[in-house]
Amino acid sequence: MTIAEAIVEQTGFADFLRRFWHTRSAVLGFALVALAVSVALLSHWIAPLDFSRTNMAFIWEPPGHDFTLGTDALGRDVLSRLIVGASVSLVVALSVLTISLVIGTAAGMAAAWYGGWFDSLVMRTADITFAFPDLIIAILIAAMLGPGISTVILSLSIVSWPGIARLTRSLVLSLRNELFVDAAIVCGTRPAVILLRHCLPNIVPALIVRASVGVGFVVMAEATLSFLGLGVQEPLPSWGGMIRDGLPALRSDPHLALAAGVALGVTIIGFNLLGDGLRDLLDPRIRDR
Repeated sequence: MTIAEAIVEQTGFADFLRRFWHTRSAVLGFALVALAVSVALLSHWIAPLDFSRTNMAFIWEPPGHDFTLGTDALGRDVLSRLIVGASVSLVVALSVLTISLVIGTAAGMAAAWYGGWFDSLVMRTADITFAFPDLIIAILIAAMLGPGISTVILSLSIVSWPGIARLTRSLVLSLRNELFVDAAIVCGTRPAVILLRHCLPNIVPALIVRASVGVGFVVMAEATLSFLGLGVQEPLPSWGGMIRDGLPALRSDPHLALAAGVALGVTIIGFNLLGDGLRDLLDPRIRDR
């Protein structure tokens, strides 16, 4: 890289940071996401008590000095379970996004480039998936495979990759008519190299936006599966499971369900705001208005 190219690259990054900090939705979303991620990464160090420790002498304790957010039906500290539940949601979201991005991006690029029967196979599979609500399909898959964190990751990955594949296919189809792709073909560059070296860098911004918005759906879907008893199982805490456990005592001791509901809502809002902000920053049609 020459000095001129380095200056241009640094200037572009500095301009992106400047516009980012002037976009309220992006800044607010980033702050909420940073808070959730920090809590998840430090959960085992900042949790005040053992999240799995039961004490029947302190069941349904109200929030107070000993228990900041109270206890549940087994005397477990709600705050500790809430903090550790953030790490569970982050692991599920990161795993689902990694699997769906890899499969969806690869399938979408191959379908756009080669076309024919492979394109039809990928798109018809996506159409079948889109014909049913994503959450319903995830519930059916989880019910067939049995509850567990691996089941949640697999079921949510199955319903997440078609959307990424369709987006990738449309972006690569628009790039196939560009001059730099034609030049690479004339030079005898292999299709795999063209897709990875020339096409993929140009669609990364759109995939980043799609992934950031999709995290909110993954977190919500994991909580829903856990709420129904098909997701994360005890002793691991889950925000959806905590809401389910708190429903029987919602009127007398609402702290358990409310605390998990607020944490879930704030996290989803944070990722959605971040995704909207990144879309405004990275989409040239919106950015240049």
